[in-house]
Amino acid sequence: MTHRERFFAVVEGRRPDRPVFFPDISDWYAAARTPAGQPGRSGAGRFIADDDPMHAESGSMPQRFAGWTYLDFYRNFDWGLPVHIYDWYRLAYDGVEHSVRQEGRRRITRLRCPNGELEKVDTLAADGSWAPTVHLAKDLTDLEIIRYVVEHSQPVPRYDRVAEVLEGIGRQGVADVAVMRSPFGKLVHEYLGFEKVVYALYDDRQAVLDFMAFQEARDLEMVALAAGSPARIVILSDHADENLISPAYYREYCIPFYRKAAEILHQAGKVFSTHLDGNFKNYFPLLAETGFDLLDGCTPAPMMNYEPEELAAALPEGLACYCGVPATLLCQHLPDEEIVDFGRRILDAFAGRVILNIGDILPPNGDIQQVIRLGEMSRSWIR
Repeated sequence: MTHRERFFAVVEGRRPDRPVFFPDISDWYAAARTPAGQPGRSGAGRFIADDDPMHAESGSMPQRFAGWTYLDFYRNFDWGLPVHIYDWYRLAYDGVEHSVRQEGRRRITRLRCPNGELEKVDTLAADGSWAPTVHLAKDLTDLEIIRYVVEHSQPVPRYDRVAEVLEGIGRQGVADVAVMRSPFGKLVHEYLGFEKVVYALYDDRQAVLDFMAFQEARDLEMVALAAGSPARIVILSDHADENLISPAYYREYCIPFYRKAAEILHQAGKVFSTHLDGNFKNYFPLLAETGFDLLDGCTPAPMMNYEPEELAAALPEGLACYCGVPATLLCQHLPDEEIVDFGRRILDAFAGRVILNIGDILPPNGDIQQVIRLGEMSRSWIR
């Protein structure tokens, strides 16, 4: 079996010929190829082709791998390659001015239209990532500006880009196209922020529901575009965490949209995935209601609030998952055997029917040698 075939065997409920190991080392690789003091390259899990100019930069890359490309790690160590395709479409604006500028450690996105002007600020963190520090909407009235912007922006698919990435991956792995967030996820992460959303649901719940209904119609159009792409997997990432989106909110405001998206995608023969790399033990009873086929990024304790055995026991029939050795463990200079034993524990819990990885991604200060040891263990694992 190829890595791609093993992956879909797990997703389809079949037993692969050996355990499936799909580590995401994209953040680690990009950081190791980035000169000190420079911002990190955005897009965790993105495809880094063999002709990418970053391969020529030395940065902090260990000498052993100085001449390797990103894909060389997967070829030489016999790993499966997971890829997220973010740039599979572009937005065409009509009557909306969209600009992005950087001022020091701040990246400012500005939207201007006849209904008003909005500004979003991301700030550069110490690890080279960008974190939102000012959301687009400052109160409920700003949602009318966002409504105008959404109405006057049209997604234009780039299926050629999807085909290009799939060709570059070949049998080495899989790629999904990202449709980002549900309407409620957009409110929490992009538009208002968690605190303002909670207050808004008390102050004017109907206004929130009306906006979500509007946003849903546009988002389902985006899902339909994704269903027409050459990629077999579509991922929707609310980055849901029960401390941010409570189980009650998850069931009421997220799951209905997930089910509508699932219907569109399943009719097109797609695998519907979601990124769940947070605390979601209290979502376990709800998983069967979501319509998802695959959970991406699952990371057990000590990073999150569940054990591998608990997730394995709670996983509904027909739902597959990634489950990773918690990434923080690979940053602590622990003995290799502790890391390997954790990976073996995951494989044992799921009887091998799991996509083993690093939960959720190897950080820039993670130990690449321990990833190599995990891969060696997975090839020789016997239940």
